[in-house]
Amino acid sequence: MKKYTLNALKKSTKRCFLIALPLFMFWMASCDDMNSIHQKYYDWGEDVYTGVVDSLKAYGGYEKVKFDWELNADPRITKTVIFWNQRADSAIINVNRAQSGRLQMTYQLENLSEGDYIFEFITRDNEGHFSLPKEVVTKIYGEKYEKTLRNRRVSSILHLEDGSMLVQWDPISSVEIQYVTIKYETEGVEQSIRVENEDTETILTGLNTGDKIQVSTTYIPKGALDELNALNSEYTMPTFERIINKAKFSKLVMAGDNTSVNGVRDLSKIWDGAISNPGILHTIENAPGFNFPHHFTFDMGVSAKLSRFRIWPRTDAGAFTGHSPKNFEIWGTNELKSNSTDENYWTTDEWKNDWVLIGNHEIIRPGSDQGTAWSSGSEFKVNESINRVRYIRLIIKSNWQGSNCINIGEITLWGDDL
Repeated sequence: MKKYTLNALKKSTKRCFLIALPLFMFWMASCDDMNSIHQKYYDWGEDVYTGVVDSLKAYGGYEKVKFDWELNADPRITKTVIFWNQRADSAIINVNRAQSGRLQMTYQLENLSEGDYIFEFITRDNEGHFSLPKEVVTKIYGEKYEKTLRNRRVSSILHLEDGSMLVQWDPISSVEIQYVTIKYETEGVEQSIRVENEDTETILTGLNTGDKIQVSTTYIPKGALDELNALNSEYTMPTFERIINKAKFSKLVMAGDNTSVNGVRDLSKIWDGAISNPGILHTIENAPGFNFPHHFTFDMGVSAKLSRFRIWPRTDAGAFTGHSPKNFEIWGTNELKSNSTDENYWTTDEWKNDWVLIGNHEIIRPGSDQGTAWSSGSEFKVNESINRVRYIRLIIKSNWQGSNCINIGEITLWGDDL
């Protein structure tokens, strides 16, 4: 049997103490942490004994919230208390049992500020005893949130021949979108159209060019109490627009107009659908009596409010070279007020008093991809203030080559000719 001296026993005892002391301190600290977590409930003592609420759910709405919860069968529970804003605010809901057993409860709080909330629920009895709290977190919606909502995008609005408006929609961008509402007035009566998510087009009747519609998209965020609406987007109804029918076009010859023709390439070639030779206007170079600016006149055969036009050069020539126009004016009128042979009227600026300048344009050479730009022609918008016209005059002021000759491939005009 091994023998220990007194000194050896002392050393062994000391080692055991040094090992045991940290373990004891760790155990004590752990106990303190566990106690501190529940200390406030221990301090309540025997008051903590009514049943905790069960199946608690919260549904945030616009400056309000709705709660659903369940109480157990404890008949002593007479109140549910709701706390929020760190218990600075509260509401008391009386419990009235008509029968024994579990009880379903619901309650709605209103006039709440927008934001994120933590709500605490406890139950009480008439003796002042209460339960452990149950928490639920929810968002309360309001004006700031609604400002973040985006309306379903309108891809285009078309003015149809029958006068109705065709609204075309992009697909919905969020699963929270429920539907879209369009509102507008016709003859002082408000109209309201509901657009479902699967709709890609909507026809609106009773509207005219320049009338306005209001579009609002309705959302229900996940778990929200009620619908929330994006702020209105406003759209102005467009003019009716289509290509003016070239089959109705015809040549006019006013005194001073360039009537020289190289071959069979006369003015009618600029509405024959071709943009290269021989389907082009080609005057005779240096034809006697015709110098810049060169005038050409035609009748569209219909009165129209023009919205835009496109003019093509002779596309089989080199890009931005040759006899095609560089600077030009386009004029229009709805009525001819002088005989076509009146030289004093047509060969001076007097005729301009009865016509409107639709545009004074320069065709710009781009810095790159000139071939594509040349073959695509040049498109120009027509100012909305320009009224209906039927007759068109082109005044070509210069060409790319600097020669005394004009080539034009084609002209197309768009507008409302109804």
